[in-house]
Amino acid sequence: MKRPIVLFLSAVAAAASCMLAACNITIELPATYVPRDSATVTVFTTNDMHGNLANDGKGTIGIVQAAGIKASTENALLVDAGDATQGASFASVSQGADVIRMMNEAGYDLMAAGNHEFDYGADVLLKNEELADFPILAANVKRDGEPLLESSAVLETAGYKIGFIGLTTVSTATSTNPTLLTGVTFEDEVETAKKEIAALKDKTDAIVLVCHMGDNGKAVFRTSEQLLSALSAEEQKEVSAVIDGHSHTVEEKTVQGIPIIQTGVNFANLGKLTLSFTDSKDGAAVTAAGEVLDYDAAMHYSVTDAGNEKTQTVQAKLDAIKDQQDEVLKEVLCRIDHPLFGGYVCYNYAESRVVETSYGDFVTDAFRYYAEQFAKNEKLTLPVVAVENGGGIAQSLPTWHTGGTDITRGDVLGAFNHGNLVEVLKVSPAELFAAIESGLATTGQDETGLLLRERVSGSFLQRSGFSYTYDPAGKAGSKVTEVKLANGTLLDRADTKNKLLLATNNYVSSSFAKGEKLGELGGEDILIEDYILYLSGQNGGTLDYECSYDRIGIANDKSPETYTARIRVTKGGEAQTNQTYTMSVDGGAAREFTTDGGGYITATLQKGAHYLWLSGGSNFVYVNNYSGTGVAAGDGENPNFYTKEGYYPFAFLLPDGKAD
Repeated sequence: MKRPIVLFLSAVAAAASCMLAACNITIELPATYVPRDSATVTVFTTNDMHGNLANDGKGTIGIVQAAGIKASTENALLVDAGDATQGASFASVSQGADVIRMMNEAGYDLMAAGNHEFDYGADVLLKNEELADFPILAANVKRDGEPLLESSAVLETAGYKIGFIGLTTVSTATSTNPTLLTGVTFEDEVETAKKEIAALKDKTDAIVLVCHMGDNGKAVFRTSEQLLSALSAEEQKEVSAVIDGHSHTVEEKTVQGIPIIQTGVNFANLGKLTLSFTDSKDGAAVTAAGEVLDYDAAMHYSVTDAGNEKTQTVQAKLDAIKDQQDEVLKEVLCRIDHPLFGGYVCYNYAESRVVETSYGDFVTDAFRYYAEQFAKNEKLTLPVVAVENGGGIAQSLPTWHTGGTDITRGDVLGAFNHGNLVEVLKVSPAELFAAIESGLATTGQDETGLLLRERVSGSFLQRSGFSYTYDPAGKAGSKVTEVKLANGTLLDRADTKNKLLLATNNYVSSSFAKGEKLGELGGEDILIEDYILYLSGQNGGTLDYECSYDRIGIANDKSPETYTARIRVTKGGEAQTNQTYTMSVDGGAAREFTTDGGGYITATLQKGAHYLWLSGGSNFVYVNNYSGTGVAAGDGENPNFYTKEGYYPFAFLLPDGKAD
């Protein structure tokens, strides 16, 4: 980075210069150089917090500890790479505003806008930006041709100026409800980065790209690594580091000599970017190093008195906001005897994006029920069906509870946090076929029944009022072999004339370009709450809902009739080896199982999804041979690496210090 040279001229020297100039003589006067001390700036980073700000004692570091670490470190900054304001109910209950309030309290210096910052619409994002005490950056996002947010920010620390450029994946345009993005465009990340680097390079001592792009080339148009590789060698020299987000992965690598760090998801880790500056008359030289601190490293980080004082104020703010929210979130809707699984099971198992799930069945049954009331009122006699995109179900109901658990508004809001409306459309069978096809990302099926795929799709459809069968190995766009209505009527893939009434959220409805919108049924979360109350008899009654798992079939299914699942038993984080416990499957009679030398229980199960519960444990465990959840298969080089033994982190958890 070049620093402008300042010339100091005395009045006499200036006059002499003028006289000499008249004689066509040029004298170069020496610049006055005031060197700056060498310094180290530490940038702590987060990404994809998704509203998970509170330390849970198990794996979520939380904003309180992050704030204490920053306050304990000289010349420190705290930066987020997006997807902070949407996700857990803490975020969604206030449409992200409470997350921004907490980031203000913690001392965040800036953030980049992630794709999920747009889930509530551009106007809500701008309100959150107004609330923030720090800039929210998105250099490549415009509305009606004008920048929606700030492109960059220059922060001066220890006498050095660091320029931060925010970039949001262009894939946001197709992953966010388009009705909330009217007039909003996402411009090419490379061209934007080139322009912003050129604008900052002579004004700063270092440039850091804050990218919500990730490292999953299957999910985005361009990854952060591809962005760096697309820059010229001269432009790469101007970039000191990349703070990344979006793919929920841990990145700790160097590309073109430039460190890239990403901390995974849900505050599981904390990034630490170290920028070391040395000054000279030609400008500052900077070296950068990035690392990711895991839960233990972050929680044992040396915190000073100033840091402890900061943690106390941030914790007090967090407690105050949670108390306010609890009045809304703690209202009990019903009791439930067994869980409804969907969304992400154990962090990265996106079940409802791959297979039929019990929560998917429940939600679409709710949509269909209210659509049938709508049809009756409007005197419409068409068949009624309903779909929900798997990406629209964020979590299970509940996730970590045992049977007989109270279900609250917070549980529902945590799963349906996008603020979507449920609409009724008139669509053709041909359009329904096309919508199902668009969500099928399978590439085949192995002999264990595992559905092979290079990615998962948020467009995978959970459904009600009809069933469908598909061939995992079929050609893309032609995988569906049969669609059958609940009354047994087979639909024709080529039928564009007959019509169905379809209930779905307004994100999915936007993909039915030829569909005719007939009306709205209400907010997604409110509709599901009402259906829970309808089935449970109001006032905290019991919700008794069983999933038959017969709505999505596999053509030429290779699954054997049984498969083996292996689940670890832990107490206080330690594997319980060679111990005998009683375990029930799908709420049935408990049987005895003994753990092996690794602390695993091995169970032989009928093919398909099951939920298991260990007596004395504190959680259900979900397994499914089709998705690979809980099944040891594959290896680290296989696209289905998440099914390898040891990766699946779900375990039966036994309370510390208590005998089984």
